[in-house]
Amino acid sequence: MSDGVFKVSVELMAWATTFVGGDGSDRKHLEVDAFPGDTVRAVLKRLSARHPALDKALWHEGTDALSEHLEVAVNDALLGIHHTLESEVKAGDTILLMGQYMGG
Repeated sequence: MSDGVFKVSVELMAWATTFVGGDGSDRKHLEVDAFPGDTVRAVLKRLSARHPALDKALWHEGTDALSEHLEVAVNDALLGIHHTLESEVKAGDTILLMGQYMGG
């Protein structure tokens, strides 16, 4: 890729796939262009700008704060463990979006 552009994989699981044209089962894999210095937030904002339903589900009321509907993991670790929204992404990173499950 030119100018340092690289791909970051974004994987959506189960009902989260419905926000990007899936049927709510299985998984959906997407690739998003990333640039040097991009953060997890920047990649997710770029992806959600292309998918209005994802944008509405992922971000709290049109802000850049995450809503409560989806969990985000980077390279198999939930945000807050090894990464935050402000962590820089690198080639080969995978961001996972999965619906939160609540029960009692």
